[in-house]
Amino acid sequence: MDTETSLAAPRPIRVQIVEDELIFAYDLRQNLEALGYSVTGIASSEQQAVDLAARERPDLVLMDINLGRGGDGTRAAKQVSHQLHLPVIYLTAYAGDDILQRAIEAAPYGYVLKPIQIVELNATIRAALARVEEERKTRRAERRFRLAMEAGRFGVMEFDAARRQFELDGFMESILAQPSQSFTVGHDAFLRHIEESEVRQSIDSLLLAGRMVQVCTAWRRDDGERIWLEIHASYFPEEDRVVGILRDVSERVQAEEHLRQAAVVFETTGDGILILDREQRVCMGNKAFERITGWRVQEVLGQRPDDFLHASRSGDRRRVVATDDQDSIQVEITCRRRDNSLFPAWEGLSPVIDRVGKLTHYVLTFCDISALRSVESRLTHVALHDALTGLGNRHQLDICLRHNIARAASRVDDGGFGLLFIDLDGFKNINDSLGHSVGDEMLVEIARRFRTTLRQNDVAVRMGGDEFLILLDQLRSTEDAMALCRKLLALISEPIRTSVGQTVSTTASIGIALFPEHADSADELVKAADTAMYAAKAAGRNRGAVFSQGLARRALERLQLEQGLRQAIVRGELELQWQPVIDLRDGRIIGAEALLRWNHGDSGRISPERFIPLAEETGLILPIGDWVLEQACRNAADWKAQGLEPGRLAINVSALQLQQEGYAERVGEALSRHGLSPEMLELELTESSLQHGEAVQMALHKLRALGVYLALDDFGTGFSSLSMLKFLPLTRLKIDRSFIRDLATDPNDMAIARTIAVMAMTMGLEVTAEGVETEIQRTILLGLNVREVQGWLYHPALPVGKFTELLVARR
Repeated sequence: MDTETSLAAPRPIRVQIVEDELIFAYDLRQNLEALGYSVTGIASSEQQAVDLAARERPDLVLMDINLGRGGDGTRAAKQVSHQLHLPVIYLTAYAGDDILQRAIEAAPYGYVLKPIQIVELNATIRAALARVEEERKTRRAERRFRLAMEAGRFGVMEFDAARRQFELDGFMESILAQPSQSFTVGHDAFLRHIEESEVRQSIDSLLLAGRMVQVCTAWRRDDGERIWLEIHASYFPEEDRVVGILRDVSERVQAEEHLRQAAVVFETTGDGILILDREQRVCMGNKAFERITGWRVQEVLGQRPDDFLHASRSGDRRRVVATDDQDSIQVEITCRRRDNSLFPAWEGLSPVIDRVGKLTHYVLTFCDISALRSVESRLTHVALHDALTGLGNRHQLDICLRHNIARAASRVDDGGFGLLFIDLDGFKNINDSLGHSVGDEMLVEIARRFRTTLRQNDVAVRMGGDEFLILLDQLRSTEDAMALCRKLLALISEPIRTSVGQTVSTTASIGIALFPEHADSADELVKAADTAMYAAKAAGRNRGAVFSQGLARRALERLQLEQGLRQAIVRGELELQWQPVIDLRDGRIIGAEALLRWNHGDSGRISPERFIPLAEETGLILPIGDWVLEQACRNAADWKAQGLEPGRLAINVSALQLQQEGYAERVGEALSRHGLSPEMLELELTESSLQHGEAVQMALHKLRALGVYLALDDFGTGFSSLSMLKFLPLTRLKIDRSFIRDLATDPNDMAIARTIAVMAMTMGLEVTAEGVETEIQRTILLGLNVREVQGWLYHPALPVGKFTELLVARR
């Protein structure tokens, strides 16, 4: 097959004839075919013309205007031209203006008058088809241009400076918040969308000057949304117009902003960051990487982190990452600096995936957690140690006890272990009188002495306050424990020089318990040592005691006593008895002291010497004290209602009551509630109460301001400074019965009683002697100018009813 036969012959031009005169139509067909045209068909009516053209799609339609009964050729031409987009040439014998006007509406490509000259028709057809081809090229170019604008989402603008208006076309929907279409907008209406006035003025100046505009600016749409608009425009002199494009670049601006932010984060973050390729070789690093490791990024480019950063140490958790692994990994790992020093790091490795799901890079981040591990170590120390002394705390004691118990159970040959419970004697008085800072110094020094004395495996613990426990490892006998106990007592009792230059000293009571002889659990062992400590304290303090079942029974009795005391008020077991206060000169009853009694439902009468100290220790003295105050006021109100005059009524108060906020106010409210004068009430406090600081002193001043009298009970038996009497609003001193008992036979008691009486008289204080039981005591006291006494010589403490009868009898 040769080249010529292989080339396809050109397709003949296809023409449709619309003519109602068939003879003319056939003749025309013959002439056209002779010229090489292909006639697709002949239509004789308006409808046939449209249907045939739609079916055959010819290259050109020759249309007669007057189709007779077949209709109007101009209407058919309009449909063929506008709907089917086919070129039309009119063949007609009519050329009137009205016909011509209707024919032009179809935008014909020629108008040939009959009779037709075939040469002229051929030229007209060729010219029409050439025009069609050019228009087709133009439409194709315009379509490509519009599709390109649509694909690029470009808008087109033309600015006519003379008319000061913009012609807009193209993709304007995202820019003006309305569908894309061609329209015209005024100069000011266009520029007002630009947010920044400086940019608006600059663009205006460039447009009017015919200069190039290239700008990216904030654009406010008609719906209020803010976008970023890119404008590129130039002046074309031949058109005398500024032509350019508009484009919504909000996504790009946002992406650039995100990239800038990411770059700032990359360079300023405190974490080291390395960008790795698919083979995990370093491509990039940040400043934090250089600061943390000492490596410069240029030194490690192309290397794997395992080659220079990760330290290979046994026990480290290793990170194994397969190629194309798309899972993020976080792990704690040991890293190496450039100087070969090691540091713990928290490291993360995250894959970077492109849009098609393919792994392109890894991002490795790490931070030095040395400070965190140091803090964790300190926190662990804090969690297990006392902040003041540095000794262990309760938590460490619990851990060590359970560890020793488990070890003793598994290794019988090693024997058990011991526990010492240490409580400092009188530490609260030191704390209250000398201040907490001095008390803290004592505790720190005692803890230091423990550390220098104990064995390496022994554990010293501060339970809180002035209580310590010492866990003795592998203790074999109570004799060994007592030997250490004596050594510790000697250490504790050594004087301590404080930072304020004052020397203080104290003693301790120590309880000893052994495992497994005295307990079979941690809690029971601590309880046993605590019980033994109380036994040592009860035996006189500054000594040690070993736990025994007898001590356990006494501890149980104490617990039962405490529980019974808690229920005593509810069960109505408490009672006030009144001991009269007598005027020695005439024997008159001038007052009475309320004495608390407890009638236990099962055990009968319980001595105040047993339950009052217990109430002080447990804090039960507070509700009991409130009950005593209320009951005493109620009794006084009853006697007042009966017309009896009991005189001054005294009740005892503790330091805990005086330390309560608002105690003086509650006393005033109780007196007012029962209609009593404050001068009827006298509150008796002990010398130890005066050593509880400013709170007690403030309460005393408030009580005295109410008009309540204040008496210092058992004067001379405590350790209070005599100078304190000068600053306290006391009204009475009470000489303790211990000085009255041997008043007639012991010169020392006589001297003490005389001194108290003289001192009270000098300071303007009243004096009352307690425990007067003989006539000779009465005579001596009269000689000492003591006027008021209490005691069995006159009356014991009496129940309310008996005391009432006494008042009635003496009225």
